[in-house]
Amino acid sequence: MKKNVRIFLLLLLGVLPVFSATSLEQDKPLELLFIGSSYFNFNDLPHMFQTLTLFSGHPVHVSEQITNGLFLADHAASASTEEKINSRRWDYVILQGSASRTAYPDYYKDKPAFKALTLLKKKILNNCDSTKIIFCMPWAFEDGMTWVKGWTDDYTDMQLEIYKNTLIWSKKLDILIAPVGWAWNTVLEEKDFPLHYLHKSDWNHPTVRGSYLTACVIYSTIFKSPVVYPWFSTLDEEDAKYYQEVASNTVLENLVLWNVVDFIDAIDETFQTPTRFQLYQNYPNPFNHNTRIHYTVSNPSHIKIEIINTSGQSVAVLADRFHEKGEYFKSFNAGELATGIYLCRTSGPNVQQTIQMLYVK
Repeated sequence: MKKNVRIFLLLLLGVLPVFSATSLEQDKPLELLFIGSSYFNFNDLPHMFQTLTLFSGHPVHVSEQITNGLFLADHAASASTEEKINSRRWDYVILQGSASRTAYPDYYKDKPAFKALTLLKKKILNNCDSTKIIFCMPWAFEDGMTWVKGWTDDYTDMQLEIYKNTLIWSKKLDILIAPVGWAWNTVLEEKDFPLHYLHKSDWNHPTVRGSYLTACVIYSTIFKSPVVYPWFSTLDEEDAKYYQEVASNTVLENLVLWNVVDFIDAIDETFQTPTRFQLYQNYPNPFNHNTRIHYTVSNPSHIKIEIINTSGQSVAVLADRFHEKGEYFKSFNAGELATGIYLCRTSGPNVQQTIQMLYVK
């Protein structure tokens, strides 16, 4: 069935929002290009994303340059990929990288991901300097690297390496992150890591659940809004709404962390709708030794601000006192702490917020 016939039937059945000719003319579709491999091809991720946007009322035009088995380095060297990049003035180009090349760039030196991202960024911006580039944070293999002789890194170990390098590369290249791998991590933790739940039985490609969650993360990254629309692919409604919620929360609670909005823009936007308490993403992040913690207090109360390592141990207390209404800044010096992920956690009467920070020596 042709795509326009399928959409017409959905409109006829009343399951798609109806737009007037005027509104369609006024809302120019966003031009999106997906570049990747079989991880995008499985379950037709670009079409899944486009269908999600149809139900949200966001018009998009989706194109793809997807070939099974290709790494980003192959795309960066490909004449056909460059031709595709130059074929339109894209609003967004979404890049799907390799889990192994992102997690362990010093081990997998062939087809390096960071070099490929650098070259692809140059080609994309040479074509249109207003294009926004999104790097989809990969998800770790279901068995991590334990399938390689001598390696002990499991799924969680590998995902933390992917998280760390994705943040570093995003800041160096000033590109956006769609935190797909981090949303997968949340779901798998909350579901107690069931085998072949988001991963297929090959331990790495996505099930329909995994692709749907990925599409929802990309949606929230682009539109900076939650996914709340009644299209669930082949999933149960309850499951699909859960993935929508995880995707939305993963993206929207950390827009600065994922480089989707600038630190100052985030502060300005939040001040327009003040809340009782707000903990902002630390800046800079990732950081080298020093970073700044910013928070606002609308109702006077006793608040504790502490830094927690991934083992749950408190490594620093920045404040533990009564706060008057106002805006506060605290500096944190990581000193001799080990490179890695740390949490800044706030606690007090009806106040509990946490942000993730990445310290790199």
